[in-house]
Amino acid sequence: MATVRVMFSGPGPQANGLSATRDGIWVCDQKDDRIYLIRYDGSIVTSFATPARNLSGVGFGAGAVWGASNRRPAYVYKFDPATGHCLQAIELPKAMEGGIHGLEIIDDALWVTRPGLGVLQKLNLETGELEHEIPFPGRRSHGVFFQNGAIVCNDTNLATTFYLDPKDGRVLRQWTFEGFEPHGLTLDPEGRVWVCDAVTNRIGIVEGI
Repeated sequence: MATVRVMFSGPGPQANGLSATRDGIWVCDQKDDRIYLIRYDGSIVTSFATPARNLSGVGFGAGAVWGASNRRPAYVYKFDPATGHCLQAIELPKAMEGGIHGLEIIDDALWVTRPGLGVLQKLNLETGELEHEIPFPGRRSHGVFFQNGAIVCNDTNLATTFYLDPKDGRVLRQWTFEGFEPHGLTLDPEGRVWVCDAVTNRIGIVEGI
């Protein structure tokens, strides 16, 4: 059973996605629709407004910050991390059906969690074209990262994190949270797993896994 050592509150009113880097943690907020870069003590480095609505996931990769817009049609937006300027808007496959929660850049591809469709999708980074998808074993996929060859994704409703084979979605490992509703999920450069709870706006480090 995993527990969360709460470190601080989100920089905005309702943190709903995390992406850890050496410079800090990118946090997206589903209420003010801003993306923040915070230090590992919770202090804010920078933030910018986005055209997204109900921001539900954030990722950093390929020299950009990416934000998930969980209103239909579902979109992913690409931003310049230095200026916050929006560089690209990608409409997702079946954009009116599935919504989107988490995202991450993995091996030069965009992986997104599609809770309404029951799958995780791998998309072309430039065009948004669907390249591959795997089934999700839970009910409400949310945060996602990559570790040791596995796609790691949490289910908010079940408070459970699954390690999935990226080829076919086979469950390799899983663990459950105690006393925390997991939304955004990320792995920092030191190997620590961070999670946020959009209901309470808490951000912390996962322990006991």
